[in-house]
Amino acid sequence: APTCPAACSCSNQASRVVCTRRELLEVPASISVNTRYLNLQENHIQVIRTDTFKHLRHLEILQLSKNLVRKVEVGAFNGLPNLNTLELFDNRLTTVPTQAFEYLSKLRELWLRNNPIESIPSYAFNRVPSLRRLDLGELKRLEYISEAAFEGLVNLRYLNLGMCNLKDIPNLTALVRLEELELSGNRLDLIRPGSFQGLGSLRKLWLMHAHVGAIERNAFDDLKALEELNLAHNNLASLPHDLFTPLPRLERVHLNHNPWRCDCDVLWLSWWLKETVPSNTTCCARCHAPPPLRGRYIGELEQSHFTCYAPVIVEPPADLNVTEGMAAELKCRTGTAMTSVNWLTPNGTLMTHGSYRVRISVLHDGTLNFTNVTVQDTGQYTCMVTNAAGNT
Repeated sequence: APTCPAACSCSNQASRVVCTRRELLEVPASISVNTRYLNLQENHIQVIRTDTFKHLRHLEILQLSKNLVRKVEVGAFNGLPNLNTLELFDNRLTTVPTQAFEYLSKLRELWLRNNPIESIPSYAFNRVPSLRRLDLGELKRLEYISEAAFEGLVNLRYLNLGMCNLKDIPNLTALVRLEELELSGNRLDLIRPGSFQGLGSLRKLWLMHAHVGAIERNAFDDLKALEELNLAHNNLASLPHDLFTPLPRLERVHLNHNPWRCDCDVLWLSWWLKETVPSNTTCCARCHAPPPLRGRYIGELEQSHFTCYAPVIVEPPADLNVTEGMAAELKCRTGTAMTSVNWLTPNGTLMTHGSYRVRISVLHDGTLNFTNVTVQDTGQYTCMVTNAAGNT
């Protein structure tokens, strides 16, 4: 009969082995080769040594959470070709044990949350391209995420980076199949365009309690598949005109618990809510200011509540003569940052904030920026600005 370590309880011909809360300092010896599920949670294990699980070729789930693990030796998970889930949350790891992930060719889930990990280096998960779910939440000591940290994770569907004290959104362009992204509980004051570049498969984005005070125009333009967006419990007073227009599948937006300022700049949002969630316009957000509208639901506002004026171009574009190869910019400043700015180029292309050609981009203030002017750029450029009351 298959053996069962003294400190553990075994069932199903020892395919299920549970050794929790036994004050173990090491992984017990003589775990049966039949084991598929091994739970070592809530012990005092500090080091996972090389070849510890080498004979457990059928193992699918390995739970090492809530220990004192500070070191995972290279080769610690050798001989686990069928491992599907590896749980290491609530431990004392200060680095991602990248080299120990070698040969885990079937690993689908990796849980590293709540460890004192300080940095996520380049190619940290490159050895486990099969990963579908990666939990890096509550890494409260995290100081640095490399530009190439997530390279190779082409099958990842879910990523948790919540409560990691992030001040910026890291580079996630490698995550082409990512569907759910958790960024709540960080310190992301400003969301800029390009922050979500490459995330064309993302369906759910959570940004609750993330200290977000402003979202720039076109910040979400890359998220063509987005269905649900949670911006609750932030510091948002307004959103740029038509922020959600490039998101054809968006149907659930959580905007509650923000200090919304209900003026003309919020009208587009009221209309969008009426059109997208007509059954429940009270779902979302209440006005914080001005006092007469305080407590009213944004989705129930009417244009008659305001006197709105079409946007004013404060600084119109001026004619420019430029030497070829030089940088140049055409200004088009409006009275408020919440209007949308579009440029019509001489060849008929429409460019909006956040859209980038090789050498030409529209900056957040509406300026059309050229890094390197060529003869082909010559011609007339037209600036058009839009808000809820009209175009100019």
